[in-house]
Amino acid sequence: MEFDLTDIKFSRYDLKKGLKLPNKLSQELAYLCGIIVGDGSIYQRQDKKDCVLKIVGNPKDEQELYHEVIGPYFNKTFGFMPNIRLQDTNTTYGFVVVSKGLLIFLTEKTGLIKGKKDQRLGIPEIFKDNREFLVPFIRGLFDTDGCMCFKKRYRKEPYYPVISLSSSSEKLIKEVVKELKEMGFKVVESYNRQIFDPRFKKGFNIISRLDLNGFQNLQLWIEKINFSSPKHLNKIKKYYFKENLG
Repeated sequence: MEFDLTDIKFSRYDLKKGLKLPNKLSQELAYLCGIIVGDGSIYQRQDKKDCVLKIVGNPKDEQELYHEVIGPYFNKTFGFMPNIRLQDTNTTYGFVVVSKGLLIFLTEKTGLIKGKKDQRLGIPEIFKDNREFLVPFIRGLFDTDGCMCFKKRYRKEPYYPVISLSSSSEKLIKEVVKELKEMGFKVVESYNRQIFDPRFKKGFNIISRLDLNGFQNLQLWIEKINFSSPKHLNKIKKYYFKENLG
């Protein structure tokens, strides 16, 4: 798929930082879009009229992901390396990019939403029905918003794999569930559950969730999608391959 970029005008800041926009869809771009749906936000500052892309994660265990994966992919796709560092008074880790051209490209060409992540949030249409780009999109989404854990169940050591994804967007979870089922995964899904969360004024958040339980799901995940996140890959190496390879 090729993009028509003739209607996107660069600001002087775009030109100064060396922004380039891809003229066709790539796996790196698809992965970054998954990252943005997971950990990112696209918005416009009303006071300064700045167009902002912000991608941040957990400073405790995601710094490696940002430096080794997200940063290089961003540089390859958009022509410059973002300033990756602690953000939000040292509570998050990632980067903020102010760019009118990039915001227009991401929202108008790839279909990512601008503003609050609400029930509009889903898989952009350009990735649906195209496994070559859908897979890296899902990988990016799970690298940031997904959870890879191993449960003890009835043993002393963690051994039972569970891959999960939660979102306030019912639409996103339903669309991801549909794609995963078509790939052969056995999915446990739940929608619009009230989860206690003191960060919200009402004291809870409404969450939809999917779970991929068990060894068959994990093996299929490794074969068809896999992770790029060092955090997730290290858990698999520590618990899954240890369990199966000794």
